[in-house]
This record gives sequence, C-alpha cells and structure tokens, in this order.
Amino acid sequence: MSPGAAPMTAPTGLAAATRAVLLRRFLALVADTLLISLLDAIINGTFGVEHVTNGIATSMTSGGFTSFTTQTTVDWPWLALLWVTYYAVLEGLFGATFGKRLAGLRVTDLDGRRIGRQAAILRNVARLLDVLPFLYLLGGILTLSSRQHQRLGDRFAGTLVVPAAAVVSPPLPPEVRRRRATGLAASVAVLLAFCAWFGYFARPPLVIEGAKNTGEGIFFNQGVGSYSLGSPHWGKGTVTYAITYEISRTNQSCFGDVTLHWSWFLGGWVFSGGQSHCSAPVYP
Repeated sequence: MSPGAAPMTAPTGLAAATRAVLLRRFLALVADTLLISLLDAIINGTFGVEHVTNGIATSMTSGGFTSFTTQTTVDWPWLALLWVTYYAVLEGLFGATFGKRLAGLRVTDLDGRRIGRQAAILRNVARLLDVLPFLYLLGGILTLSSRQHQRLGDRFAGTLVVPAAAVVSPPLPPEVRRRRATGLAASVAVLLAFCAWFGYFARPPLVIEGAKNTGEGIFFNQGVGSYSLGSPHWGKGTVTYAITYEISRTNQSCFGDVTLHWSWFLGGWVFSGGQSHCSAPVYP
C-alpha cells in the first residue's frame, strides 16, 4: 500500500491482517523474551543480591550442614520496569520491538496508523495484567478470542499488531529514524558503562550481603545475625572492608576485616580472605 493510500477499513481489513500474523506474534514474543532475558541477566549480575530460594541457609540454623538453592536477583518491580520499558520505548520510537521487526510486524492504532509514545506506554504497562496468572495466559486468551486479536493492553490503548505492509502512515523520515536509533544506542551504551562501573566499584557490599543471606563466605557460615562494614580499602584487583558482626547462636560480638578479589574467570568479586576476633561465647 502506498503511503498516501486511504486507511484500511478497521472492522474488515485490519481484522483479517491481525488474524494472519498470530503465529508471527508468537515468534516475535519468543525473540523478545530471549533478548529481555539477556538484559535481565546483566541487571541481575550487576545489582542483584543472592537469596535462598529453597531450603534453609546455614546462617539460620545451629551451624550444621543444610541443603538449599539460591538465586542472584534484584527485586521484581525493577525487572518488571525493565520489561515494560523495553517494549514501550521501542514501540513508541519505531512501532516495533526487535522481535516484531524480525517478524515483519508493527503496532498501529485502530486505523492502521503509527502509534505515539502515550499509546505505547499504556499498551505495555498493561502487560503486567496480560501475563496473569502465568505465561501470558490472560493475554493469550484475549488475543485468540477477540475479533481484532487484541490483548488487554491493546484494548486499553486502542492498538493492533499488523503486518508492516498494512501500516498506512508514511514511514519515518530517514533523519528522524537515524536520530532515534542513535539516541537509543547512546542510552544503552551509557547504561552498560554504568553497569560496568557499578559492578566493579559498588558491587562488593552486595556480594557480602548475599553471603550473609546464604550463610556462606569467610564468616557467615557461623550463623551471623547482623553485621556492618567500614569504608573500603582498594588494592590492585582487591578490596578490603572492616567488618563487625554478631553470631546469633553464641551471642558473640566480633570484629575484623574481609577481603574480596576480582576474578575474571568467575566474572566478578569473590572472597579471598579475612580475619576476625570474637568475644567469648555465651550460650542461651
């Protein structure tokens, strides 16, 4: 269809177009999910704290052996924000995510015109409801059952997912598309640079917190109830913190220092040593 052609009739033409791309929508979702999973891994690896996900950590027991599994992650609202932002930014700027573009799809309004940023945000904030109760069940049912194959976010924002050829708006001018792509690439570069800086200079306390949560590390397998860290002292690929902590099981107060070193092989900070002095144990 030429850029100046009249819009397709929404009840008929676009409804047929949305039905023809259901499989491609699923494939686009798979591609976008893989890319978002990569972004999640970067964010979790930079800002995440290790938590026990199953079982009981040694720091919560009398000091004996326990079996448990762990996961390093940030709080779920931040991951949800990343997820919504990925879709909203790409669809607002270019009318399609990477997955949709690979599948030859675009997001439009009900007349087949390119959407604006407000509709893109509204459409994707509603993803938080579309995924309920799990695996996009609500969104999938609505997409398959509605006449124009709209999930809940599409209904809120008045949008459709159609083949790229069905878009009736003129394409973005090359200079606009280039400027938006450059701005997006620069933003991603700044984010990755900040993650690299944070991962080296600000992550060690999060590694120590994770060790406390799981009862692992130099001191935390003794069942540490609380602790505090002093200022960092940096060396070549190492960082040392003064530490004070309490052992819950024996009511001991301890002080000392803990050292972490940067491991390229393991991809981050790991414990390398430490020493401490504790008061006499006082059993209940």
